[in-house]
Amino acid sequence: MKHKPDFIDREIGRRLRVARISANIRQYRAAKAVGVTYQQMRKYEVGYNRVSAVIVARLAQIYQRPVGWFLEEVSLREDAKEEAIAGQIARADGYRGANALGDRREQTGN
Repeated sequence: MKHKPDFIDREIGRRLRVARISANIRQYRAAKAVGVTYQQMRKYEVGYNRVSAVIVARLAQIYQRPVGWFLEEVSLREDAKEEAIAGQIARADGYRGANALGDRREQTGN
């Protein structure tokens, strides 16, 4: 079974990539510095593989960023995304309910 990257994996990976590029460090050099292959580093950066806290801490040091920068407000953004999805579902349910009511009215002639 393949792992499907979730929002947090992708967001942390995106931040790793932003920090690496800002620090003007090539992917293979960052990978070598933390003891992984450049392919693995790429998977971290796209969020396909979950990155460990140890790797994030090492990369934060290399990129000269605080560790918290990679994690701050990540869950809040996901919560906001879930709330937006819940709102869309509620609107869709309301729309379906209104259509069902209209269908019943046509059947009864009201």
